[in-house]
Amino acid sequence: MCRDVRQSGRQGRNAALIALGVPMTEVTPDGDIPSVTFVNRRRVLLAVGGIVLTSVPAARFGPAHPVDATTRRRVPAKHHREPHRDVPAYTVPSYPLNQPLYYISDADKAIALTIDDGPDPVYTPQVLSVLHKYNVTATFSMIGEHVAAYPQLARTVHDAGHKICNHTWTHSDLVGMRVPRVRDELTRAGDAIHAATGVHPVLFRAPYGAWSHAVIRQCERMKMVPLDWSVDPRDWSQPGVRKIVRNIMRNTQPGSIILEHDGGGNRSETVAALRIVLPRLLDEGYRFETP
Repeated sequence: MCRDVRQSGRQGRNAALIALGVPMTEVTPDGDIPSVTFVNRRRVLLAVGGIVLTSVPAARFGPAHPVDATTRRRVPAKHHREPHRDVPAYTVPSYPLNQPLYYISDADKAIALTIDDGPDPVYTPQVLSVLHKYNVTATFSMIGEHVAAYPQLARTVHDAGHKICNHTWTHSDLVGMRVPRVRDELTRAGDAIHAATGVHPVLFRAPYGAWSHAVIRQCERMKMVPLDWSVDPRDWSQPGVRKIVRNIMRNTQPGSIILEHDGGGNRSETVAALRIVLPRLLDEGYRFETP
């Protein structure tokens, strides 16, 4: 499960990254990864303004897209529903491959919904049903082992018009792994997704949001955009539907990438929360896009 600390606003994240000043160091020729150069969200925390922020390899990251929260306006809008278009193959997104993506372009109040740790035979179909009801397109970060176990379910997600993101083969923490094992985690998951759907994923999400130089380099080799998130309602911890909804509605702004889960445990609260937040976000004028 992508169990992690909440992301704050993008300006706070930039301040934390700059303050950290952690360089990205090349991998040694024998494949060893110097542990001192990598930062795991779960291991290094910065307290900024009373909000816990996570750190990442700062030297590789460009500035996040700034948004002044005081200028945000909530614009009511009718739900705009069009049938999903068939997507025969993914195109490589126009985002950089050498740094994690925390926000998408915020043009026309665009936001992205990501669903992690599936496919799951119980909750993935329920999530798909809610998305279909509101004509929302999402990105599903799938674990390779789960795709191999439920290939038809992965295919169903793809055929419904959603994008599938590589989420490793076993959902292991990649930080500190030797290069060959990192490569194996990503390539095996990618092969399983291709076998099930006929497409090669162009997005990759690191379990726990734990990035390292070796992971970024492998993403570059496989032409996958490293995908992170900026809104984390911690639905994996089952905090209650009201808390999930409140977190998403308070923290979502144009360009946000929202993290939710359809796998890894009981996700009934997630499904219930999606039934509430999707129409609310649409009524406020947000548009759902995939990175």
